[in-house]
Amino acid sequence: MKVKDIVKPAVIVSESDTFESALKAMIAQKTNTLLVVDEEGKLSGEVTTIDLLDAIVPDTLNGNQVMEHFASDEAFAASIEIAKDIPISELMSLDYSPLELSDDLISIVATAISNQRARIPVVDKDQRPIGIISRQGLKQILGKFLGIK
Repeated sequence: MKVKDIVKPAVIVSESDTFESALKAMIAQKTNTLLVVDEEGKLSGEVTTIDLLDAIVPDTLNGNQVMEHFASDEAFAASIEIAKDIPISELMSLDYSPLELSDDLISIVATAISNQRARIPVVDKDQRPIGIISRQGLKQILGKFLGIK
């Protein structure tokens, strides 16, 4: 089993896309992680549902203040309205360790463990995203070594 055996297609957005368009892509494609590309189509980051949630919290708040700030549906809706036009380039994570289709199972497991990642981008030789190893793929690897199908 190699990366190519468990990779699922990536949902890709550009750095110039917005919070709103990223959320639409996540909902339409039923995913929690989007791979972000630069103008050349190369992987430049990833954005997750958690990144979107973080974007609606004003920087001036912490701890209990967040709970107080979102005490009503109206306050939550207002924060989302403010965040909807933020470019993905401001929300994306730059902390990723991509794999290539030719990588083996141990590379996948080592990357997941060492980076504490449940999803791992897969790129081609030119660093263009082609897929993602999801939590499901990681479970398949574990199952393979225990003989679980």
